[in-house]
Amino acid sequence: TGTEATTSSTSGSTSTTSAPTTTVSVETSTSVVKKYGFLKVVGNQVTDESGAPVRLRGMSLFWSQWKPQFWTKGTTEWLQKDWGVTLIRAAMAVEEGGYLTNEEAELKKVKTVVDAAIDVGIYVIIDWHDHHAEKHEKEATKFFREMAKEYGEFPNVIFEIYNEPLKQDWSQTIKPYHERILKVIRKYSSNLIVLGTRTWSQDVDEAAQDPVQGENLAYTIHFYANTHMQELRDKVTKAVQSVAVFATEWGTCDADGDGTLNFQEAKIWLNFFKELNISDANWAVSDKQEACSALLPGASGEGGWKDCELTESGHFLRAMLRGEEMPTNLPTPCPAWTTPPPGQCSDSTDDCSETMCCNELGAKCFQKNEHWAS
Repeated sequence: TGTEATTSSTSGSTSTTSAPTTTVSVETSTSVVKKYGFLKVVGNQVTDESGAPVRLRGMSLFWSQWKPQFWTKGTTEWLQKDWGVTLIRAAMAVEEGGYLTNEEAELKKVKTVVDAAIDVGIYVIIDWHDHHAEKHEKEATKFFREMAKEYGEFPNVIFEIYNEPLKQDWSQTIKPYHERILKVIRKYSSNLIVLGTRTWSQDVDEAAQDPVQGENLAYTIHFYANTHMQELRDKVTKAVQSVAVFATEWGTCDADGDGTLNFQEAKIWLNFFKELNISDANWAVSDKQEACSALLPGASGEGGWKDCELTESGHFLRAMLRGEEMPTNLPTPCPAWTTPPPGQCSDSTDDCSETMCCNELGAKCFQKNEHWAS
């Protein structure tokens, strides 16, 4: 059933019973990109150059404008060396202080991570991290033209051209956007492109029924383990009958990135992906005070994290990526910060829409939108 860049700690099963584990050593001696080369889509599978199915495993960086300290060569190298990732996702923010207002700064971050991934020999997703990409098509066109011209001949690079559409219509809005950006990239690169799907990249079955025409295209599925369960897996099962699926983002907690950790459901999802050779990147490399973050506050942006600097989710992820069991007894947490650095976050009485964090540890910034319950 193809090859895996790394082996997870659980075997393929969609039942709720814990499966036997397989421990493997982290692959560092051979570049995974040298091993697999340019990725392509054959039928409903992402494959290597020879056509053998490949499953990549990795981590997603957090929104670039809010956690830029981890958009470094050091973090990328450490994730490959110590965590055994074969994939890193550069989730470049578009709105809320991202590319639309700070183009040069955001480009520099993306290029730093892409260059680092190429240097260490892993795959990298260049992600237009946007919920309203059709409103920013001019900017997306410019961005992907530049990225494809500069990096389109590197086998490491995967393009994710629309992170998470919301309730936009697939056939009338999302698909036409994909078709136009696809043409821009294809002038310079035939690399794998991942296409965002409706409803926060969950309606992958709908997209599969009306697919974008072209080669080397996969469709996005996102899940959060304590929110999305069998009903969403059923959508994936339908989709993979005709298209390739790629999980560019998933979390161990609730869909808002916080809340309750659900490792059991996460294992069910990962076993499901293993059976179908679906690659995945976990959300997120971040030290924000929320459940899905992998790191405790103040963790270095250059990697080298001690075990006690990992969150509970971080321990689960590192073990899973290394093909090991999560430790039964976790070390006493040793966060570098017990309060945020001055000026980084907002007080409880202030507008936190720019910082997206609060000075009081454990408090969370909420920004009201059209989905907010009054």
